[in-house]
Amino acid sequence: MNKKNLIRFLLAASYIAAAFIAGCFPKDSLQWSKDGSKGIYSKAGALFIVDGNTGSLTQVAPKDTTTTWPAISPDGSLIAFGQVIKVDNFNNALKQLPQNQTKLIETHAEILKQKILAEGIKDGNFPFIGKPVATDNGPKDSFDEQHVVWVQRYLVENADKRIAEKIGPQLIDKTKSKALTYFRFVYAPTADPNSQKILATSEQTLWRIRFSPDSRLIAFGQDRIFGSAWDVGYDLYIVSLTDNLPPAFVAPAVAFGYDFKSDSRAIAYIKPEDESFYTQKAALGSLVERTIIDPNGRLLVSPENIDGNDSVKMFACTGKAEELAGLMYHPWMRASYAAEDRIFFASVKMSLPYDIAGEEKTTIFCHDLLTHAVSEIAPRVPEVWQGNLYLFTLSHDSRKILIPGKKNILALYVLGPDLDKTKVIVDTNESFGDDSPPKLVAQWKGLDAFSCLVSEKSHFLTDDPNTPQRRKEIVILNTEGKLVKILSKDWPDELLDY
Repeated sequence: MNKKNLIRFLLAASYIAAAFIAGCFPKDSLQWSKDGSKGIYSKAGALFIVDGNTGSLTQVAPKDTTTTWPAISPDGSLIAFGQVIKVDNFNNALKQLPQNQTKLIETHAEILKQKILAEGIKDGNFPFIGKPVATDNGPKDSFDEQHVVWVQRYLVENADKRIAEKIGPQLIDKTKSKALTYFRFVYAPTADPNSQKILATSEQTLWRIRFSPDSRLIAFGQDRIFGSAWDVGYDLYIVSLTDNLPPAFVAPAVAFGYDFKSDSRAIAYIKPEDESFYTQKAALGSLVERTIIDPNGRLLVSPENIDGNDSVKMFACTGKAEELAGLMYHPWMRASYAAEDRIFFASVKMSLPYDIAGEEKTTIFCHDLLTHAVSEIAPRVPEVWQGNLYLFTLSHDSRKILIPGKKNILALYVLGPDLDKTKVIVDTNESFGDDSPPKLVAQWKGLDAFSCLVSEKSHFLTDDPNTPQRRKEIVILNTEGKLVKILSKDWPDELLDY
């Protein structure tokens, strides 16, 4: 690659960082069962089951006690979510973690101990366990902050006299007083949400959960011990509700948007070429389809040895992983199965070889699993929709796509011969917020309706934009862009303080 093309490659990397807007991934969510009869609403860590007909709420968990993006099964009978557990007794909490994680904490605590004995404590801070990584706020440890806190706490809780003197009483007290949490991955029937069963525990955040179409499997992301999920994606796991097996590792550094195939036998995701890539530079990646169920219905997983390395997996998926398309990787990309053996995915479009007039942009592509052809399916998406295109939501019939834009605007993009039915649902006149991701991502509710958050001045709420309502609301709209109902009209204000 010559100097000019290298510059364009790096500029494209910068474009990706801008196109997949840096900031916060939407923390709140409203997900629906396939028929839209039940939903699960996550707001500031509180969790509610939503009646799709009446809008009534059943609280499952209070504020700040669950993780981001829980799930409801396609038939509406089950929910799954991550619980945040505050640690009161360190030794008891350590026993709740899987054996491979406790061994890794012990291993890294020994590494930290040896560094302290060799280097001492500087400026009242522990030395890094891993490599220093440059950030806007100064250098940080290459290991995830949550893991570092566990390692430091383990060291001071088990410190002998020699290492305790090196660390000093002030830093020991500071470390013991620091808040510490672990996470449980649970599921429960929507008819009795208090009847919860634990599927996994982890020192790392468990989130971005999805049920398989047959509701036999649940997939979830686990924050990576090496690096932040916001920069390097998360490790993808699946767990069976019918087999008595622990969660199985699928792939490392997976982008946030993955999906199950309609027959539940495979999972599609986007991964980087190298899981240890440097986040400040462009990274090549791939769209991947991995088989997880064999023709006889058997889950394709097997146990792995616990070797004390930086892996935290005990079981791993053994099904074939096929790379389908090359792309430039970003942890906020998304893949979604469509009808007729296709996979839609959001990525950056750029020409190779480069030319001076080349233009990079975010768009949606389609990979055909039969012909292996890749085509752009949303060539007319304007710039205002570019930044949040990775949050697209495909309808159940694969004919329509909800695309959120800047400042919480929303478009309905119609594929095929009905392209002229594409319409803006929420335009700039009714926008709110800034250019960051939408406060609540629009989601399909059944075959021909969807939910979305609208502003106080929305025409769905008031006839006169100069006389806005007192708060934003979540509404249900049909594919004609007509109001079906104001879903949240009886909800308390604290659940709509966007």
